[in-house]
Amino acid sequence: MLAVHLAALSGHHRIVKHFCSQQHLLDKMAYKDIQKLFFMTIGNDMFDVALCVFKACPLELRTARDEEQLTALHMLARKPSTVLSMELEDDKVSGGSGIVLLREIWAEVGKLRREEISTLITEPSVALFDAINSENDNQVINTFLERIGIFTTVKDPKGRNPLHLLFLHRRYEIFKWHENEWKEQLRAVDSGGNNVLHLAAHLPPQLQSFSGLKASNQMLIEVKWFKNVERNIPVEFRSSRNKEGKRPVDVFYDEHNQLSKDIKETAKGIADSGMIVATLVATVAFAAALTVPGDKNNTWFIVFIFTNAVALFTSSASILSFLSNFTSSRFAQSEFVVSLHPSLTFGPVLLIISVAAMVLAFIAASFLIFAHKTKWVSYTVAPMGVFALLLFLLFQSKFCDDLFWSRYYRPKLE
Repeated sequence: MLAVHLAALSGHHRIVKHFCSQQHLLDKMAYKDIQKLFFMTIGNDMFDVALCVFKACPLELRTARDEEQLTALHMLARKPSTVLSMELEDDKVSGGSGIVLLREIWAEVGKLRREEISTLITEPSVALFDAINSENDNQVINTFLERIGIFTTVKDPKGRNPLHLLFLHRRYEIFKWHENEWKEQLRAVDSGGNNVLHLAAHLPPQLQSFSGLKASNQMLIEVKWFKNVERNIPVEFRSSRNKEGKRPVDVFYDEHNQLSKDIKETAKGIADSGMIVATLVATVAFAAALTVPGDKNNTWFIVFIFTNAVALFTSSASILSFLSNFTSSRFAQSEFVVSLHPSLTFGPVLLIISVAAMVLAFIAASFLIFAHKTKWVSYTVAPMGVFALLLFLLFQSKFCDDLFWSRYYRPKLE
């Protein structure tokens, strides 16, 4: 290796850039050394230097392959979009230097004959498919689709065309941008008999391991995506069956089965905990109603009766609401749950109301008991109850989450 190769291999960007800025040095290098330097700079994300090297031998480097038979286009297509879009401190370019390099190489490749281009970008893999599978942004994918006609007949080992992969990876906006060019591919099926709606029913690859969202929230996103695709493709796709005899909605059920189970487990946990708390509140409120304290002609007596009744009846309603989770046919349904049972929306609300009413009933009782003597006790007790309610509201606020929980208590990934 030459000194510039060692610098590139070691990641010394400034040194490599200094070497390559000397045109007379590049002119004296043998082509095999230039090619080696070209692939080294791409591999180490020195895209501005790689662009400089490429301009020295564009006709040769546009078709060159590395030791793994990858072209520069394949290497760039497999880079994450965050890397390709990086802008250097001393060399800012529109879109990032990696994007600029990709466009320059693609422009030179476009000057070749169609057969040569097809061979170049489909061996050892399809460069466009590499870009889609690498979760690259639309800018990278659209660069390849500037010559969309070249990709109309290419397929991956599973018989999927580019449009299949766009729906699998949720790139619906790219489909809309090139909708007129996709008419023939839209009706194609892969080797398993799946159409684009079957593939849209899959969990996206980036969410199959970890999404960071609650199961119910993730399910809402999944349903919204599937329904949106369903509305914008031919109606007959909905009833089409693949080689396993499954419709797109059947595939959706199968793919989201674990998410459905997570939602059911969440529902059961909330219902179990809510019923326990609601039962305790109902027991306390019922017992308090049988032992009314103080003067029954006092105004605070009316407040006590009213708030205690609210606590008793809302907690009872909350118990029945949570109980419906276990008696509802929807909860018992084994195949699919789109979201949490409606009772899990009203149950916690009723429970919160009952607890708040119980606190207010206790405050009213304190004013009844100490109405004539030691009123300072009542005035001391009242703020305590209000503090408990305010503390709950504070814990539910985004301000508390951002300021305290995320800073001091949320575990941080190393």
